[in-house]
Amino acid sequence: MAILLSCQNLTKSFGIRPLFEGLAFGLFEGERTGLIGPNGAGKSTLLKMLAGLESVDEGKVVARRGLRVGYVAQQDRFEAVGEDWSVRDELNRALQGLDLEDWEIDMRVEAGMEQSGFVDPEQRVAKLSGGWRKRLAILSQVLREPDLLLLDEPTNHLDLEGVLWLERFMSGLAFSFLTITHDRSFLE
Repeated sequence: MAILLSCQNLTKSFGIRPLFEGLAFGLFEGERTGLIGPNGAGKSTLLKMLAGLESVDEGKVVARRGLRVGYVAQQDRFEAVGEDWSVRDELNRALQGLDLEDWEIDMRVEAGMEQSGFVDPEQRVAKLSGGWRKRLAILSQVLREPDLLLLDEPTNHLDLEGVLWLERFMSGLAFSFLTITHDRSFLE
């Protein structure tokens, strides 16, 4: 297995309080990794560091050249959402910049909506429940087919049916992922 990303001697503090010190690990192709820890231990901060959204105090994160990373935050944010912004609009936006033909985007969006249970592509994002917003956030990143997907508490806001969908959905992914969760049965 080839390495996707390695962390060497990572240290992060907020003020005088260290979150972690000297952290070292690697993530490899084909790996499905879960991270569990108490609240406030720095799990979300670590994920943001791996995604390149947060700086490190010491150490370094080294990614394989050309590594495509997807990131699903704990709190879903859809920046372009207006009253008329639809599920299809959001998924089309997520696929921009990937050098895909329009027909390829349409195929990915249609297949993704079907796999995720979205029956109305014109459904307004602003009207979605928290669970359906979470599904949309996850699907937006999965459709991009990253080499490594980082998920921060992906079961948040999902009901039992949503968690079962996520388990099936994640088991069919061909790429590596790292997920933070407090849901031990989901990790199993």
